[in-house]
Amino acid sequence: MKKVVALFLSFAMLLIFTACMPEVENQESTEFAVPLDDASYVLQAPADATPLPGGATIALAADGSGMESGAESLLWKGIQTFATNFGYTAQSFTYGDGEAASAEEALRNAAQSGATLVVCRGEEMAKALFQVQANFPGVHYLLFDAEPHNEDYTVYTTESNVHCVQFQEEQAGYLAGYATVMEGYTSLGFAGSDEMPDVVRYCTGFLQGAEDAAEQQGEEVTLQVWYTGNIEDTELVKSRLVEWYENGTGLILANGGDLVQRAMDAANQTGGKIFATDWDQNALGDRVLGSAVKCYNAAVQRQLYGFFSANSTWDQDSAGKTEKVGYTDGSVALAGSVWRFNNFPQKEYERLYEQLRNSDLKVETYSDMDTLPDTPSVTVQIQN
Repeated sequence: MKKVVALFLSFAMLLIFTACMPEVENQESTEFAVPLDDASYVLQAPADATPLPGGATIALAADGSGMESGAESLLWKGIQTFATNFGYTAQSFTYGDGEAASAEEALRNAAQSGATLVVCRGEEMAKALFQVQANFPGVHYLLFDAEPHNEDYTVYTTESNVHCVQFQEEQAGYLAGYATVMEGYTSLGFAGSDEMPDVVRYCTGFLQGAEDAAEQQGEEVTLQVWYTGNIEDTELVKSRLVEWYENGTGLILANGGDLVQRAMDAANQTGGKIFATDWDQNALGDRVLGSAVKCYNAAVQRQLYGFFSANSTWDQDSAGKTEKVGYTDGSVALAGSVWRFNNFPQKEYERLYEQLRNSDLKVETYSDMDTLPDTPSVTVQIQN
């Protein structure tokens, strides 16, 4: 009898213990994964979520030159992945001459196609959307990397059928700066196409990351900064970067226009290294130490899920508003398709990312070069 009672008590204790245990499956489904390969991201709906209705059409209006590789190709990949997984249709409308009128035509064609939501990106599309957004009130728009504005940037208007998403470039830049100095580079360069806010944020984030790593390593670092402006002579740009390398610069972070290719040309000639930006460009060759990326594929899938979960409309927190994305939901990253760091392993990257995500480390936002962060371990040299 005592054995029976003991067995019963053991069974009861097991039931109580089991009831108190957390649901492992739910824990795993909500666990944050530090991003590495944006191109492979596939959004998984929560297990208890109401299924999306499906059936609608999602359109991408984009510069056709970017559909093979780059930001537009990742947006298109995200749209297609989402459409396949949740029962929607994906269409693309492209333009090819880089003219605002052509961009507007592509945007109008997408709106007239019967699409419920039109995705677009960049300054040309921002100008086009400024003209188009009020003409098709039954169509919704998702604009990345810009806000609707007129030709001379004096008027910004975002209608309620538009939602804008901007990445926190300073956070991506920080990851690059920290990783570069931890890898052992102390003479750095930053080449930007224009002194525009998004380009400046890459630069000032790069500076802050280099400062934190330099302080941790007890190093003194120099950073040369050059905004090329409207120089059309690609050989002139390349020769300046070659000069940097020949004078001791070990690595250059390049952002905007074709600067990554110009920096790559200079690095190939001199044996230097570059850090690419915006999307994973590690496949360009061994001279690319890494890529500080915006996770376009992941971000567009998350935005589409939110839109269609809200009955195919922008909710009150999104309609006519701009959202900043970054560490919190894994929208910026160091690309891990090829990991070329010897002194900065992926585990250290993941640890750093969690520190930033949990606000144990801070990255401040600077959108112009008039005020820069205090960086006692990094000397900044701004060139004209």
